[in-house]
Amino acid sequence: MHPATAGESLPNKEIWGGAEVTAKTWSVYSGITAALYGPLEADGWRIRAVGGYGGYSYPKYPVTIRGYGAFADLLVGYQRQFGPVTLKGFAGLAFEDHTLLPFDPDTDVVGTEYGPKAVLEAWWTISPKAWLSLDLSWSSLYDSTYAARARAGYQFNDGLSAGLELAANGNPDYDGNRAGGFLRFAWSHGEISASVGAAVDRSRELGGYGTLNALFKY
Repeated sequence: MHPATAGESLPNKEIWGGAEVTAKTWSVYSGITAALYGPLEADGWRIRAVGGYGGYSYPKYPVTIRGYGAFADLLVGYQRQFGPVTLKGFAGLAFEDHTLLPFDPDTDVVGTEYGPKAVLEAWWTISPKAWLSLDLSWSSLYDSTYAARARAGYQFNDGLSAGLELAANGNPDYDGNRAGGFLRFAWSHGEISASVGAAVDRSRELGGYGTLNALFKY
C-alpha cells in the first residue's frame, strides 16, 4: 500500500497479473478489483474477478502424469481500516477444471468443479519502514482447497521494500510449502514484486520457486 500524493486522482480499480514457477508446476493469472462506492483507499464494498491457467506433473509408475488446470473466481468483499491495519474480506464463487494426461483413476482432483470461496487479506503498517501482510483463501473445490502467504517487509527507500515470505497451498491430493525472500517496489498507482526461495511438497521433494507480479491502479 502506498498513499497517493497531493494532486493525484484517487483510483477506484486495480488490475494485476503474475506468474509462478517451481520444478514441477507453473501458472499465470490476472485479476481486477473495483471499489463500488469511492476510491480503493477508503472503506467500502469491492467486487473482484480472477482467472488463470497452469500446469504440473507428478510421477506414477511407470509414467509421469501431466496435469493442466484453469481457474476463476468471482467475489464480493468489504475493506475496513483499523488504524495501521487494513482488512479485506471476500466471498463468492470459485471454478476449477483439471485435465490429466494420462488419466489417473486414483485422484479426486480432476474434472470441473464449482463451489463457494472465502478470502481474507490483512496489511499491518508497523512503522513508517516496516510492514506485515497475510493472505488466506479457502474453497470447497475437491473437498477443500486452500492457500496462505505471509510477508514481513522493510522499506529501504521511497517505495522499495525487501523481506521474507512463507506460503502454503494445497488440496486433498497435494500440499506445498515455500520459504523465500522478495523485493517489492510500490508507488501511488501500482507495484511490482518478485520472489525466490525453496519449495517442498507432500512427497518431501525439495526444489526452488520464483514469482513475478505487477499491479496497477486507475
